[in-house]
Amino acid sequence: MSERIIREAIVDGAAIPMIEYNELLYIVGAKIARIKYGVKGKYSFRKHRAVHGFPEEAVEKVNGFLKDFKVTVLKNYQDPEELVKTIKLYRLVPNDAQIALTCKHYNIETIATFDEDFKRIPWLKVIP
Repeated sequence: MSERIIREAIVDGAAIPMIEYNELLYIVGAKIARIKYGVKGKYSFRKHRAVHGFPEEAVEKVNGFLKDFKVTVLKNYQDPEELVKTIKLYRLVPNDAQIALTCKHYNIETIATFDEDFKRIPWLKVIP
């Protein structure tokens, strides 16, 4: 997702599930490792992290972005039975089902994503 679209979609009081925070940290960390150190691919990034640790710059950038836009990180809603039911009913991968259920639990009705799978979730409006 482009930063421009994220910036346009976010308003004060926005929130993301913890699982998205994890993904965001990973993506930003991998990108920094690729740009600064030429690390390509998840296995190379794994080896790089084993030697150098996770890029602190990624944590600073992600946390700074969330703070600047007053984004709250929500605890993931956890109900294994409901997760499996959602995976099957809406034909989702587990992470997407987790995100959808967390949004439902916190009454989040709108999600900013390019992932078409979320359009199958009746309680979510997908933007852009």
